[in-house]
Amino acid sequence: MSVVMRIATVRASMAMHALYVESGPQRKSTLVHVLDLLGCVVFGRTTNDALAAAPEEIRLYLRYLARHGEAVDPQEKIEAAVAEHITKGDIIGRGASDIVFAPERVPFGAAQLAQYLRWLEWSRADLLKLVKAIDAKTLAKKPSEGRSLRDILLHVLEADMGYVYAALGPVKEVGEPARAALRGDLDLRVALGEERDAAIARLRAATPAERVAARGPRNDRTTFRRALRRMLEHEWEHRREIERRLSGVPDRGPRAPTRR
Repeated sequence: MSVVMRIATVRASMAMHALYVESGPQRKSTLVHVLDLLGCVVFGRTTNDALAAAPEEIRLYLRYLARHGEAVDPQEKIEAAVAEHITKGDIIGRGASDIVFAPERVPFGAAQLAQYLRWLEWSRADLLKLVKAIDAKTLAKKPSEGRSLRDILLHVLEADMGYVYAALGPVKEVGEPARAALRGDLDLRVALGEERDAAIARLRAATPAERVAARGPRNDRTTFRRALRRMLEHEWEHRREIERRLSGVPDRGPRAPTRR
């Protein structure tokens, strides 16, 4: 193999991922977003901690996507570099709802949207698989630190409804199972499945105009795209939290609930 061919092969097996960072100016609590792997996000107590953890989190996300048949290479050499760092926001470093990264100013194309809706389906299926065999007593059991598994799942359920409502306004089919579970009238896992199915159907049906509609107090035209990102990220964060809990690994995620 020629030198040129070897270099080309090495480059082909290496991926550079742009990192989009949110933290306060003191670079304490930090959330790193990997927008080219939408939903991949990593929290750190400091910016340096979050950046150091990003390559392994990227690899875990690639493995998750590959397991579902996405054309990605979990064995690729991972390179990452900060593309943007935002230090002002409502709950900066924990999933700020009012920040917009540069790539998010471009609306999703049809193929992108279809891909990410598949990822939403896989994400919820994996979450439900994690907790499928856990009995109600174990779900409700409160650990010495943090929330019960049931409370984590309720948080995911309620936040998801909030993301969809922020993106498209109230959606009855999304809200009904969520509110029923919050009242205790519907099994939580059934509600999580029904809510996500309804959310995917509504997001898929959104018109091009709806995807760029000005929404919220700032008349923000990126709300649809950012809401979908947070649906994927938020579930990934809490799925990883539950995985760590079930495996007995101490949790290093945010202590405070991630806000919508």
